[in-house]
Amino acid sequence: MSPKNNITLPVLLTLLWTSTLMGQFFESFDSSKPSWELRKADCVVPKNHWHSERAESPNDSGRFEQIQFQSGNGTQVLISHDIPSARVIRELVPSVRVQSNRPGVQLMVRVVLPSTPDEDDSAQPMKTLLKGPVSKSSGGWEQLSFADEKYDLEEKLERHLWVLRRKYGSHVSTKGAYIDLVVLNIYTNAGKQRVAIDDLKVDGIVSAGKANLQTLDTRIHFDPAVQTVSHSQQIPSTDSHVVRKGTVIEADGRPLFARVIQHNGEPFETLKSLGFNTVELRSTATSTQLAEAAQAGIWLVCPPPPSIGLTSIDSLYDRVLAWSVGQKLGLKELSSVRETVREIRESDSRSGRPVVGNVESGWEQFSQVTDILNVGLEPLGSSFNLSEYSDWIYQRSATVGHNHPIWGDLQTEISRSVKQQVSAISGSSPPTPIEPQQLKYMAYEVIASGARGIRYRSRSRLDAEDPSSRLRAKSLLWLNRHLMQIEPWVAGGVLLKSRNDVTDEMVVTPIRTQRSQLLLIQRPTGKEQHYAGDPTLATVMFDNEGAPMSDRAYAIVDHGLVPLDQRRDHLGARIQLDNCSYTAAVITTQDPNVVARLNQTYRIPGQTFVQARVELIQQWLAVLQLIVNQVEREGKTFAPAQGALSEAANALAKAESLINAGSPSTSARYLEAADQRLAVVRKELLTAAMRQFRSKTSSPLLMHVSLVPLHWRVANQLASANWQPNTLPGGDFENLDQMMQNRWENRKLNLEGLQTKVELVPAAMVDGESGLRMSVVGQTRDGMIESTPLWIATGRVAVKAGQMVRIHGWIKIERPIQNSMDGLMVWDSLGGLEMAERLPVTSGWQEFAFYRAASSNASLQVKFELTGIGEVMLDEVTIRAVDLPAPGARQARK
Repeated sequence: MSPKNNITLPVLLTLLWTSTLMGQFFESFDSSKPSWELRKADCVVPKNHWHSERAESPNDSGRFEQIQFQSGNGTQVLISHDIPSARVIRELVPSVRVQSNRPGVQLMVRVVLPSTPDEDDSAQPMKTLLKGPVSKSSGGWEQLSFADEKYDLEEKLERHLWVLRRKYGSHVSTKGAYIDLVVLNIYTNAGKQRVAIDDLKVDGIVSAGKANLQTLDTRIHFDPAVQTVSHSQQIPSTDSHVVRKGTVIEADGRPLFARVIQHNGEPFETLKSLGFNTVELRSTATSTQLAEAAQAGIWLVCPPPPSIGLTSIDSLYDRVLAWSVGQKLGLKELSSVRETVREIRESDSRSGRPVVGNVESGWEQFSQVTDILNVGLEPLGSSFNLSEYSDWIYQRSATVGHNHPIWGDLQTEISRSVKQQVSAISGSSPPTPIEPQQLKYMAYEVIASGARGIRYRSRSRLDAEDPSSRLRAKSLLWLNRHLMQIEPWVAGGVLLKSRNDVTDEMVVTPIRTQRSQLLLIQRPTGKEQHYAGDPTLATVMFDNEGAPMSDRAYAIVDHGLVPLDQRRDHLGARIQLDNCSYTAAVITTQDPNVVARLNQTYRIPGQTFVQARVELIQQWLAVLQLIVNQVEREGKTFAPAQGALSEAANALAKAESLINAGSPSTSARYLEAADQRLAVVRKELLTAAMRQFRSKTSSPLLMHVSLVPLHWRVANQLASANWQPNTLPGGDFENLDQMMQNRWENRKLNLEGLQTKVELVPAAMVDGESGLRMSVVGQTRDGMIESTPLWIATGRVAVKAGQMVRIHGWIKIERPIQNSMDGLMVWDSLGGLEMAERLPVTSGWQEFAFYRAASSNASLQVKFELTGIGEVMLDEVTIRAVDLPAPGARQARK
């Protein structure tokens, strides 16, 4: 035997050995006995309406199994078929042919986890279902298969592992996982159903009982005379420095909680010094930027090079954390994004590097294309309740099965549309810095959703020298340093279910790792989108259920770790936290290394936490003193605001005295008190201005405390204004022809399971003979509606530069709108979506009024979007205009 044959023989033996393990299961249903078993149903399936049989094909192609049944309302009727136990590997591909009188039959498999005991019966292994493709046709045969890349069983199980660990704990393991059942969900709707099944096939079976994959010798010996033959160019590939493991993103072998800042030209070293570990670029990174990132030790997120698909992406791009494939993505961009991702995968020499997309709709579809979903809102100053932001993000995560990494947006500046509206009203726009308390509360909301990263929205430079930019930079540094302290938990820990206390005044979000637990405490008021930090300092107590007896609890505060009192019983520990403000972070652990690491975070070079907190309080004290003085010049005085301002100054002075005396720990409660009193000042100023309005979105001048003086100035100027007559035809909803002639619009989406209707009816009338009724009825399989199923829009109304318009109308929503957190969204083309009003339900007929300004001649349109399932009545919508004073006159009193 020649030396060449001597070398390649082990290769042949290995291939032969492997092939004996790779098998196939096939069931053609040619016998006369039914083999599918009814396993589970969440709806009523009467036994006398269930019939299973083997039937002959009319074209003599053999037998198939047919099931006819009748069911009530529900979501699943599961039938199963035994198969040989088969290891979950990439080559394992179950498939089946189905024919149904309605679309919606879904192929699934049952996975057994032999290394993890079942929660209810520890003698049995844990079992779980992995979902596959869904039939789309009715009446014809259709092949359902896990062969499609998006249904790769090995990858789906890896993603599903995070869900199991979140639900049951970090001990859940997929080691030795195998499938033992093929499952079909044959429920498609209530009523009579018929499903035919044929050609059940499972390719790529490696027996779970006979083969031990860990002991197989699959080493391949190298032969320089043998070369790979391919029809396409092969790009040498090595593992990326960044990989995704379930929902966790690892960079250089460690879990990373991405703190991503949008780039506006700042040096990367500056952004690194502000606590960011990732920079998002609008275009592909240049060689200079890549070198700068490597020098600063910072990661980049950017679009791929334009040459993808033609040339390889080499190691020059090793500082790229993830490839960005677009902003504000929706289903219309899906096909182009899919092609871009395919080219990235073919071109990137670093296999496994993630792809991220900023997605507005179609989350499930984009989760099958990208590795990270980026979602978010700009809730500050809006009608969206900031304390529900975690629920909003969590719902989008639920849409993709909680098995996909999510990055949540964090707003760092007032929205662009508000700034534009303020400028249109006053001729200029005063500084509108975001409160540090709002930033921290929003960050906690993102974390409580299960997100693995935060993308900080930023439109302007953080290294600018103006006071507002410097204050924003200080606030973000203060927040980032705190997030760096809790990064080990939020980067790779298991998020447990948040729980409210008995009074619903506190929410505790536990995040667990193997050796410790982080507890995030929030005391929501429902007004955090307007002002945060105003809850009175209080002693709070909460339960840490299931905590080990030896665990100690520590509060993470500005001056260091503070041991907390605990009362223990057989259920766990009850923790007491004194002087709790609007948020708090507590660690429970028995590991001294965890405590040592946290103590080390207080010794980072530079400003201490206490010094940073003092500077922020000093600057906000000066800002609010200036605002109060400006309000008084407009003839308004608010004793509660003045009193709280004085108390804040006294508390800060006491804290500074203690710090200078070497007692930073003693100063903590005075710093908390100063911050809380400043929050009360903001609250008093804003609530006084809002008293004559139902919503803060009524006027852009109500959306930040710095705009309150301008609000009172404009209110005085318009007190005796002569508003022009209504310029919106058809808003009384009396005449359909009039509405059509004036180009009112009605749009609806054909979503499965939903029916929409718009009509003029007497029941929707406030005045006249009729009003407009919008309705969406039905049900969805996933629970959440991704895209607005129904909206109407007014005809366009001409608005002149320098005019303010008043948009007014009446709305009635008798029952809460379901399957959406936005309810009815009302917005206009001048204010934009950021200034939309959200109405989930009303108490009878509710009035709404928007005040908007035009900086140039414009065409105004108002939209009413019914975003979920429900009914809305609308009547007497009007638009009236008034001329604003000239810019010089508007600024004369400044």
